[in-house]
This record gives sequence, C-alpha cells and structure tokens, in this order.
Amino acid sequence: MATEFSVLDDKRTIVIRSEGDVDATELAGLRRRSVELIEETGFTDFIVDIRKVTSIESGKTFAIVEAGEAYSDFRITVWSNTAMLLPDDEAVREQVDLMCTIEINRGRGVINYVDTFDEAFSWFEEMAQRT
Repeated sequence: MATEFSVLDDKRTIVIRSEGDVDATELAGLRRRSVELIEETGFTDFIVDIRKVTSIESGKTFAIVEAGEAYSDFRITVWSNTAMLLPDDEAVREQVDLMCTIEINRGRGVINYVDTFDEAFSWFEEMAQRT
C-alpha cells in the first residue's frame, strides 16, 4: 500500500490517499499518523481517497474483522468526520464497508461515502452546523 497524507489548512481537513493492497500493519501506521495529525493540527475532518485500493487484508473476512476491531486501540476521537471516496471494484467496496461498520461499532466517528472532494467539503459544513 502506498499512502500519502496532506493537510488542507484552509478547509481544516486532513487528506489521506491510499492505493494498492492494504494490510493490518500498514493500516496501523495510517491510524497512528492520523492521531499525530489530529494532535498537530486540531483538525478532525478527514477525506480518505481509496479509489485505487485493490484489497483490504487480501479480502480475507476474518482479517478484515480483526483490522476493524483494532480501530479502538488508536483512540481516534469519536468527533471525527470521515468522507470516503470508495474503490470502483464492488468486492473491495464490500471489504471497506465491512471494516467501516466494525470501526463504527468500536467508536469511530461518522463516515460518509462521497464521490468528490467538493461533496466532502459540503458534508463537513453540514456536520459543523448540527447541534
């Protein structure tokens, strides 16, 4: 997996772009870096662009479940908002959906599947106006 992090200061957003096959070790590193960036910036809105991800844990259901369950180990704030641009491949989308469902059950903040960065920014604005 190749992952790139960037910070959009003007949008108060952390962007994560990943591609290739994702395994638990790489996912742990991604989560650690996310926590560091939250601490450094104070930003809790994320755009996760995984359109080029080709598998999560090689599609092995048990391994995906374990990766999702490990989310709570990183103590990422429940107040985070994550907009995700999903892979086109339906099997990979199902892997992502399974992992995200487990992460939400382990205390992850809100996730919204989006098609564009502009859609993500609009959603972040909506979330900021909620009371």
